[in-house]
Amino acid sequence: MVFEIPLPAYIAYIVLLLSRDEYIGTLISAVGGALAATVGVVLSLLFFMVDAGEPALRIPLMAVSTFVGMFLVRASALGPIAFLAGFVLVISQTLVDITPSTEVLTRLVLWLWVVVMFPATLTALVDLAFGRNPGRLALQTGLRLLDSVTATLLGRPSADTGDRQAEALELLELKKHAQMTDRRVRGLAEIDRRLIETLVELLTMLRALPNDMPREVREWLADASRECRLALASNDAPLPAPRPVPASLLIGVNAETASVVAAIGDAFGRLGADIARRRTGADAPAASAKATLLAADAWSNPEHAHFALKTTIAVMASYFIYNMLDWPGIQTAVTTCFFVALGSFGETVHKLTLRIGGALIGGAAATLSIVYVLPQMTDIGQLALLIAAMSAVSAWVATSSELLSYLGLQMAFAFFLGVLSDYGPTTELTPARDRIVGILLGNVLMTIVFSTMWPVSALERARQALAQALGALGELVRNASQAPGDIRLTAVQKVTEARRLVSIAAFEAHLLQRGDRPETLEETGVRNLDRLAAATFVVAAQPSQTALDETARTQDARASTWFSDAARRFAAGEPPPAPIDESELAAGRLGSQDAAPSLLRQALAARAFLRREMQYAASVRA
Repeated sequence: MVFEIPLPAYIAYIVLLLSRDEYIGTLISAVGGALAATVGVVLSLLFFMVDAGEPALRIPLMAVSTFVGMFLVRASALGPIAFLAGFVLVISQTLVDITPSTEVLTRLVLWLWVVVMFPATLTALVDLAFGRNPGRLALQTGLRLLDSVTATLLGRPSADTGDRQAEALELLELKKHAQMTDRRVRGLAEIDRRLIETLVELLTMLRALPNDMPREVREWLADASRECRLALASNDAPLPAPRPVPASLLIGVNAETASVVAAIGDAFGRLGADIARRRTGADAPAASAKATLLAADAWSNPEHAHFALKTTIAVMASYFIYNMLDWPGIQTAVTTCFFVALGSFGETVHKLTLRIGGALIGGAAATLSIVYVLPQMTDIGQLALLIAAMSAVSAWVATSSELLSYLGLQMAFAFFLGVLSDYGPTTELTPARDRIVGILLGNVLMTIVFSTMWPVSALERARQALAQALGALGELVRNASQAPGDIRLTAVQKVTEARRLVSIAAFEAHLLQRGDRPETLEETGVRNLDRLAAATFVVAAQPSQTALDETARTQDARASTWFSDAARRFAAGEPPPAPIDESELAAGRLGSQDAAPSLLRQALAARAFLRREMQYAASVRA
């Protein structure tokens, strides 16, 4: 306001757009945004040298820029930077139509660089001073998840297990950010990864807990969880001692329940051992994987090009429409097409629904402020209070669940566009109206294009994720004693991704119909995969014995074959293969007459438990 930098509404919005949960995430997004803005502005000035007075050149260059930027979003590690650079480049090219001279145009484009750099720099500095440390945030999240494990063991689940699994997976990204600031954390990278893997495993195996588990067994496991939590929270707390589940607790417990208890107890033992190693820094850091610029399927997967082409068509259609109507106020249609473009049709419709809702709420708040609040204001301090109030509400919504957060950003954007359109008191309602109309136009065009050209259903992507999870479980059960923890992480990551896509698929249910295929197949698959993953992790946690070789390997081979077949069928949209014959299950079914089930009986019972879950998954039809 002091220096009258152009586009104040965008400056305010960029602050919310770049902010993250912790300061390293904010710094990365700010640096990426600044780099993208620099690339976009430089390319814009170069393009202006050849196309400022030649629409026949400018329009193809805009289309190519959009296509390349959106292609790199899907196929490159530089996706966010390519997206922002392409967006700045295309938006700057549209300014040719509304500026009186090339000198004014050049100045405006150079100001665009300031419009991005100023809030990016300020946001990064403020977050570095007052933001949360990623390492401490990761620790707090891990402690909260262990509290959740304890509550579930005691029969008082505090949240949905799927939500907790998603939180645990987010720890991987937090730890990467923590390693950027702390050399000691970099040295503990492998240990921290194992801790996260074990925590994910524990959260998954909680689904295998039988409802009739004796109270004393639950208390013993809960005590083990509390010991790990205390040791992780403070370096002064005693380390949990590795101890097997007391045989006295398993008296009268059937072999299947004993196998689940043993698996959870083994996970707590590994968790405590890694906490002890973490204190001493006993392990060397893991070798970082070599980063590649392009995805492995960048040139072989046609979906990348299809996605880029669909977005390009919607963007250019928006540009043509508002120019043919001579209605430059609805330029937000182009912005909308960029920001709602996602991989599947369901995700796109979900995001554009939030964008419409946010635009209507923010636009209504801006209209009420223009009519009733701004006329009563006399200085910038009062305006700052109004902006702060709406920013706080929008930021509160933006920090909610992933399914709702985008609504908060759009509320803020629509409000800022209406109230901060100029440096004097805003009295016109026309700009707010035009921008909302532009948002609606962009959403309509995106819906039409993404539903008619190579439509990608969220349900189809969910099926692919579930198929990959089944493949990972098959590999785990085939090599139960030697499989790395990464396989467990892969399986849980794919189930979590499928769960998110299934929840989003409701937005496309009435627009994409796939014959008479059961609509709840994917939802049933997610529920069954949770149970199958829990049973598979229980099998993988059983101790390896020579006595188990022949019997266990035969059963594991059969289970692995079933998982491979199920993955293939699920990827094709078909139900799982036929249930395993009861006679095959009988070999693994053991009684509970023994006072304390042996390790052999537990291991075989764990495999019987897995086969029962496989039978259930195969018998349930969506």
